[in-house]
Amino acid sequence: MSILNHTADTAERLAQAAAHLQQAFSLIQSVAPGIVERLALGAINLSNPQSLGLDRPAAPSGNGSALSFIIDQDTFSVRWADCTCRLGNTFPFRLLARLARRPNQFISYEVLLKDVWDDEYTSPEAVRSAVKVLRRKLTAAGMAGLAEAIDGSTSHHYALKLVER
Repeated sequence: MSILNHTADTAERLAQAAAHLQQAFSLIQSVAPGIVERLALGAINLSNPQSLGLDRPAAPSGNGSALSFIIDQDTFSVRWADCTCRLGNTFPFRLLARLARRPNQFISYEVLLKDVWDDEYTSPEAVRSAVKVLRRKLTAAGMAGLAEAIDGSTSHHYALKLVER
């Protein structure tokens, strides 16, 4: 009889722990979108807190600050260093938003095509073209430092390189 009670008690504790974990994942997801998926994919190293991406992104090299770098999904614009660049609901805007989700990490063309273009386009040229347009628009809006932070130095990959201040 005591084994039965012990098993029931263990099952109840496990159910409570599962409920608490689900609440924790919901809270984390609301604070840092995409983190649960990254955890499930093994993209987060639990021994390295920076891999969680919970800290605010640092400023891109240039005249911006971490607090003024904002991607506004409602207006499809970027605000940085007291400048605003309205990109509209375009591939360049979606590309920048995707790169900003994982700053300082190179993302392959394949992943960008899947996430930004929904596999609608299959050519790597689409990625390069969107980056070119994005850099041009950011520079024209007075955000040359942010445009320079888009790093394509690794073949078939891009990253938004944000430096710590």
